[in-house]
Amino acid sequence: MSILFPDPRQMTARRRRIGAWLETLLILLVFLLAGFWIDPDDPFFLRAGFPWLILAPLLPALRYGFSHGFLSALLLVALLALAWQEGVFTGPRFPAEMAVGMLIIGMLSGEFTDSYNRRLSQQRVINDYQRLRLDEFTRNYHLLKVSHDRLEHRLAASGHSLRGALLELRKHLSLGRGDDLASQAQRIMAIFTAFGWVQVAGLYAVRNRRMVIRPLAMIGRIGAVDPFDPMVRRALVEGRMATLAQERLNDEEAAERELLAVVPLVDVSGEIWGIVCIREMPFIALQEENLRLFAVLGGHIGDILAAAQRQLGTEADPESSAFMTELRRALADHRQYGLPALVVAIAFPPAHPDAAQMQQLFIAQTRGLDRIWQPEEAPHLLFLLMPLTHPEELTPYRQRMERALAERFGQGMAELGIRLVSHVLQRRDEPETLLENLRETVAIAGRTDADLRRPDA
Repeated sequence: MSILFPDPRQMTARRRRIGAWLETLLILLVFLLAGFWIDPDDPFFLRAGFPWLILAPLLPALRYGFSHGFLSALLLVALLALAWQEGVFTGPRFPAEMAVGMLIIGMLSGEFTDSYNRRLSQQRVINDYQRLRLDEFTRNYHLLKVSHDRLEHRLAASGHSLRGALLELRKHLSLGRGDDLASQAQRIMAIFTAFGWVQVAGLYAVRNRRMVIRPLAMIGRIGAVDPFDPMVRRALVEGRMATLAQERLNDEEAAERELLAVVPLVDVSGEIWGIVCIREMPFIALQEENLRLFAVLGGHIGDILAAAQRQLGTEADPESSAFMTELRRALADHRQYGLPALVVAIAFPPAHPDAAQMQQLFIAQTRGLDRIWQPEEAPHLLFLLMPLTHPEELTPYRQRMERALAERFGQGMAELGIRLVSHVLQRRDEPETLLENLRETVAIAGRTDADLRRPDA
């Protein structure tokens, strides 16, 4: 900086130095004036019981350091010598001991202050450096945390939803006649890997509620699994997924456990076909939604295995059996995991010439997870099961069917005489009673519509 434009920091340091020297001179002046005011014959307190004059260099030395203390003591010694020569005080000899003591006091106290200030400056430098590193670490930590949160959301977004997982399950695990768990074991494990980020796991067959020690399929190196492990026993006894979080263990007990979760492949009747023992998976996957996905997948896989075995026998109405199985599974999922579902009864006018085509249109418009069934004793009635569907989603379905009917027949449901009654699954529902109530409700609605169309109504 030039002389015309000095650095403000330099100006502040210069002002502090000037103020320190002015304060030092003021202290000396105060002591001298106090001495002349208290005792004009002894202004330097030479005959006092305590040498008060040593405080004059001691205070500046303790406050500002060696140079202030030493120069203050030197100036006092010079004034003391001048006063002795001029006869301001009388004595047999010059007080050399006091003069030397003041010099020593000023130097020692000043050196102590300088040493303390140097250590304080070093600590300030270290503290500033550590604060700088702490700020840098804090910024890096927040950047890492934001990056981790984004990665977590990205992984969560890239994962399959429950509906998508069940659709993929039906697509890749549609078993044929006589297919069993052993023939589809590797495919089942691939499903758990794709939908749940499972890293190390094994699939074991279950016979009479006992686990077969030898695995049918593995992901990674799972090693030996104890068939008497508490989580395995709990899954086999209760027929529900057992997780490490349900055990309520302390840190030491949890560290000794080898399994994170045990997922039973249990059908809707309660029969366990196998269990999936999960040993390793990413920490991000150990969340409630993902664990619920495992449990629901295990139930649906059990139903698929049970359906494949039923194909070996003879069934009078396989469509009815499949629909009832899906309905019982939807009820079980609602009772255990709170998953929503709708059951819709659709009645068609028997006398309409296009009634069969209307039914085919409704059948063709079903979604991937929906299950539709036409009872043999009621050819003009359809039952539609809509798993994972909230009540408010029925309105878009009606609108979609209204558009499809208008494009095909030029009229909507009301004009064509199609009646639609829905029911939201409840925990207390029973499949047979539910379908019978829906059949009666849609029949009553049909009679009411007929009464309204009468000319005398």
